Amino acid sequence: MTGNFKQRALKVLLVDDDADTRQMVTLMLEKAGHEIRTMGSGSDALALLSHERMDVILLDILMPELDGLSLLETIRMTSEAPVLMLTAVANAEIMQHAYVMGADDYIVKPFTREKLLDRIYRMANKSTVPAPTPAPSWTSRYWLDAANHILIHNGAAIDLTQVETIVLQRLMESAYQEVSDLDLHESGWGTDPVGARTLQERVESTIRGIQLKLEDDPAQPKIMISTAEGFVFNPESA
Repeated sequence: MTGNFKQRALKVLLVDDDADTRQMVTLMLEKAGHEIRTMGSGSDALALLSHERMDVILLDILMPELDGLSLLETIRMTSEAPVLMLTAVANAEIMQHAYVMGADDYIVKPFTREKLLDRIYRMANKSTVPAPTPAPSWTSRYWLDAANHILIHNGAAIDLTQVETIVLQRLMESAYQEVSDLDLHESGWGTDPVGARTLQERVESTIRGIQLKLEDDPAQPKIMISTAEGFVFNPESA
């Protein structure tokens, strides 16, 4: 998916008050053939952005004078460049707040070179896609960070497995609509043929795992509802 973007150089801005982080990320990105500008403060970053366009922006959160979230808010007034929060802050409420304010992705330090580059390429890819239609109101209470397998529900972070993430994402894409067991199985396990019993057991086991983490009463689910042919995601019930 990201192959085309690995072939062209990206112009990246990193804003972080830690000199070691700036040096490390610079080495990571320059080795991959990208141009990187680094700034140690939010005010310096805004001065640069007033006359230079960036393909991707990386922001720390805990910085003196102008913190990363305030900087993000200011950037979003004039720029739609993809923004990745690159921070030691792992708080779920702050993570959700960053997404609501316009962050495109969020990585908690420490991180690997491969993980950082993968996220940058994904954001660069998304930046070429037309802006989506406004999200429905319920998304403020359900934020799925698919890359990190985390669901943020009403400010609380819920860890998911990889297959739980894929299945839940498919249900959220079709909120209020029935998604068949076959559809969910193809999303989570692929299209290789399996027996009907195996297919159903896989899907139901995964849904039960999500219900145990998400529902107030998993024995009487109101969010992940079973239907004749599959399941329905009903976000307004909680």
